[in-house]
Amino acid sequence: FFFLYEGERIWSWIVALFPRAARDKVHSSGQTAWASLTAFVRATIIVALTDAMGIALGAWVLGVPLTFAIGVLVFLGAFIPIIGALLSGMVAVLVALVAQGPVVALIMLGVVILVQQIESHVLQPFLMGKLVAVHPLAIILAIAAGVAVAGIVGALIAVPLAACLNGVVRHLVNDAQEFQDEPEPDPA
Repeated sequence: FFFLYEGERIWSWIVALFPRAARDKVHSSGQTAWASLTAFVRATIIVALTDAMGIALGAWVLGVPLTFAIGVLVFLGAFIPIIGALLSGMVAVLVALVAQGPVVALIMLGVVILVQQIESHVLQPFLMGKLVAVHPLAIILAIAAGVAVAGIVGALIAVPLAACLNGVVRHLVNDAQEFQDEPEPDPA
């Protein structure tokens, strides 16, 4: 609550801890990190919504019960890297198996695989590349490092952290290049 209510004051206090010469860079870097994090969340929400709508639509067409609940579960599962989509897809297939039998469950499995392949090979790289500017290999490496360091919780925060770091590094590199490109004042 306090971070939301007093966020600007807290950030101003943190920036004030740095030497005066560095405050502008720290403040602009923080704004860049926040913009990267916001873009990452937007991209993840779009991907999660697309997954949920695609799998829920497939379940509805196949007559699988609990279509809305499956869609909500898929939406929430999309926020958990690697295993979220797998687990929510398995639930959709299991519900189809119990309610409609093995043939419909196999078709539901095909729907889940199709939607997740489109999401992971088309939508995810496009959105992450466009909105967040993080290379897909960097995302994979960040998730692996997050899992190695802190398990599932590490995987959850690894990609947003990588997006923020990427944004800040790009911002600082661009500032350094602009500083180098400025003409030196004439001593005369």
